[in-house]
Amino acid sequence: MIENDELAAIQTRVADYFEKLYRPGTAQFHAIVHAVENPATGVIAFSGPVYEAEGGFPVTRLALLGTDGTVRLLGNAGANDTDPKWSPDGTQLAFLSDRGRGGGNFQLFLADADTSEVQIAGPVLEGEAVESFAWSADGRRILIQSADAGADAAGSASTARIGSADVARPSWMPTVETGSHDNLWRRARVWDIAANRLTAIGTAGQTVWEADWCGSDEIVAILSSSPTEGGWYQTEIGIAPASGGAFARFARPDVELARVCGSPDGRTIAIVEGRFHRTVALGTLTLYDRATGERRQPAIGAEVSALAWRDSARLFFAGFAAPGSVAGTHDLSTGETAIEWRSPGTGGRKVPAATPSGHTGAIVPGHAFDRYAHIIRVDNDGGERVVLDLAHDGARAILDAMRPAQAIRWQGRDGLEIMGYLALPAGVERPPLVAFIHGGPSHLFRDSWSFDNPLAALLVSSGYAVLFPNPRGSSGRGLDFASRVIDDMAGEDAHDILAGVDHVIANHDVDPTQLFVTGGSYGGFMTCWLVGQTDRFKAACAIAPLTDMRSQFFTAHHPEFLSLYSGGDPYDVGGVFDQRSPLARANTVVTPTLLIAGEQDKTTPSSQAVQYHHALVLGGVPSELVLYPEEGHAAARFEAQIDQGIRVLRWFRTWEGRNTGPRP
Repeated sequence: MIENDELAAIQTRVADYFEKLYRPGTAQFHAIVHAVENPATGVIAFSGPVYEAEGGFPVTRLALLGTDGTVRLLGNAGANDTDPKWSPDGTQLAFLSDRGRGGGNFQLFLADADTSEVQIAGPVLEGEAVESFAWSADGRRILIQSADAGADAAGSASTARIGSADVARPSWMPTVETGSHDNLWRRARVWDIAANRLTAIGTAGQTVWEADWCGSDEIVAILSSSPTEGGWYQTEIGIAPASGGAFARFARPDVELARVCGSPDGRTIAIVEGRFHRTVALGTLTLYDRATGERRQPAIGAEVSALAWRDSARLFFAGFAAPGSVAGTHDLSTGETAIEWRSPGTGGRKVPAATPSGHTGAIVPGHAFDRYAHIIRVDNDGGERVVLDLAHDGARAILDAMRPAQAIRWQGRDGLEIMGYLALPAGVERPPLVAFIHGGPSHLFRDSWSFDNPLAALLVSSGYAVLFPNPRGSSGRGLDFASRVIDDMAGEDAHDILAGVDHVIANHDVDPTQLFVTGGSYGGFMTCWLVGQTDRFKAACAIAPLTDMRSQFFTAHHPEFLSLYSGGDPYDVGGVFDQRSPLARANTVVTPTLLIAGEQDKTTPSSQAVQYHHALVLGGVPSELVLYPEEGHAAARFEAQIDQGIRVLRWFRTWEGRNTGPRP
């Protein structure tokens, strides 16, 4: 065990790290989620998370970046303002806010572009939370997509539910499920601003996951007949009149769908198709002819994650072209694609994001492992400049302790090329090596600030080398690569990760005797699986893991996902659900394993971590179980992030000197 003074040093290091990173109470944005330019004035509206002085959960704030570089915060502390979108003529700014309604109960608001004061509050949808919206081309109507309060949030979201409600109930009152999905639906409506009139789009039994205008008279949407999170894996494309009525099926691809985007003239529907999760949508650009239904996938040299029409013939996109991110425009009339921005780093959060500006320009919320959050303006002539840099002394101190991430490549057992990134601490000879595994499996690591997880930069700045592998099944390299994990989760993908560890040991100056493994969600599942396959890791930390496929299937909110990716059947005793469950091999584990979960998690319920922890304890393997009562799929509260960071560093430091080997 580590000494008290060393534990105190870890506690101080972690607390200092998060204080420097987030600077609570200073209105410091620590990421940029949305950034859009006013087409008339050039003012950029952006939003991102901020921690307030008392800590707690982050609040999303909205700000305006003037053409002179000045930044002005909008709204009030304590309320969440997000998703800014300018009207087509630039006179109004629409955004979502939960001001005055309680955390997460988002409604639509409009502000005057000149004064930034709210002039019109959008329609209040009682018992619902607005998830997204889109202006009509003439700026007179807004398409609103909403979810009933209490509906499940996306699987990879940190929260568990959409919206919230203050309901007084006796302490003895039970929670009741009926299976009827009452009050869990998602809907679309068109709001006529001048008339203040709402028109319902769709009908009972149609869940609207995403929606957009298709010309002026139609709405195109991603739909399912099931309102549950698992229903998202069973979607189709539908079209309905903007004047109201049911959606009619337009197409039903056999893959996942996201980012539906109708052209201004209504002739073309753009969408992203592939194998991915709802908040990690990165796949193949697909274009549908509205009149004929003809489907085509133009070769643009990238997987896409953001779409917007510059005009009816030119489609703007942002995406990933391994190992970096790109933004560009595909011209439907010529079939040509122009890449207007390319970077080894990225833009956006979980997947690349950017928005169009002018004829061929773009606004990019950029960052990289060695570059803190900033906004890039790509001009029409192809030049680019940073117009806002959020780097501060605290962030720079963290950056000084780390080297830039390196893109690396290696081969799987079958010769398939695998890629990932390696981050090394500054000034440390032969550092310990941590394999850090992403969620998904259809997620990916990009060269991004802290690899979208504050634990990553914490580990590197604390003296660890960290490998961020993108094994087969990851997004960003096409449908074939992403599909290679289907029916083989914990198969060759596991060997891809181990091969990456071997590659780093053979080609970089790390300590091969000090190996660790960690990850969240699918990364937590793979962490538990790997320690059941090998004894080479000194210690492991599994966050929000899946450990037993059968109990996961019957307790998570999206069992359809597990059926799709495992190819198994929970009633097939001895089948895939047994063969590929880490719990089934817990009796072979010798690696000390820390398990962390949120008690509000519906994607990988905390019972998954509990089962695995108890199995290890019964087998005499050192294990620690940490359950955060207020957290969902990932720790978000300031205090919880500090506590989690302390526990991870302490766990790895405790077992650095352990002699690896088989169970006695």
